[in-house]
Amino acid sequence: MRSHNVGVRPISGRDSVEGVTARVLRLIQERQLGPGSRLPAERELAQLLGASRPALRESLATLEATRLIVRRPNSGIYLAERDAPPSFESIVLLSDLGLPLEVEMIVSSMEVRDILEVQAVDLACQRRTKEDIAGLEAIVDRCRECLVRGETIIDLDEAFHLGIVNATRNPVYAQIVHAFYRLSRSRREAYFADPDRCRRSCREHEAILQAVVARDRAAARRLMHRHIDAGLRRALLHARSVPPSPAGPSRRPLTR
Repeated sequence: MRSHNVGVRPISGRDSVEGVTARVLRLIQERQLGPGSRLPAERELAQLLGASRPALRESLATLEATRLIVRRPNSGIYLAERDAPPSFESIVLLSDLGLPLEVEMIVSSMEVRDILEVQAVDLACQRRTKEDIAGLEAIVDRCRECLVRGETIIDLDEAFHLGIVNATRNPVYAQIVHAFYRLSRSRREAYFADPDRCRRSCREHEAILQAVVARDRAAARRLMHRHIDAGLRRALLHARSVPPSPAGPSRRPLTR
């Protein structure tokens, strides 16, 4: 495949595998390559990015494991076909590397997070211990202190939600939900930069905690759904405000 000048900044062979992966993914986005498209050969790709061959091979192995690419012997490197959806790990990887995600993917992930966390708070009402309650109360107290100092509560917000999930006594549950918080980090940073949103979130956490303390499963589910659903509605409103790109709405990343 002939190389095109797409403004890809060469990177050193000493860069991390994560850095090489980010550049490969950014090249795919800049060239607007779609499902099934062929990437440059490994040697050409390494030269284009200024990456060492070992680092590039590790990067490609990661992308293949997350089903973003397919390497075909004696043929080349291809983006996965549309009928072979990427793994959830690949979506988290894109977010970890600071690359934009499609609006539809963000909205879909929030819908799943709502399902998971509503069920988690139900289980937490049934299984929580005194230690769980003490930990959640400490987080809420620290939130109040941050509000007094005018600081963001982004890390405490994550700690509260993961504290609820940990109270389910299901470690797999905790691992899955934690991935959703990695996925939403950049958007949550922007959201919690607003002090009013921090205050509102803290109040909602207090109400959820009271329901968990009382083991009121119905109230806890209702409050958690309302808490997360507000974020989902904001994402939907944002998606509707983004004009479709020439390549079609499915290729439009979320503007940060």
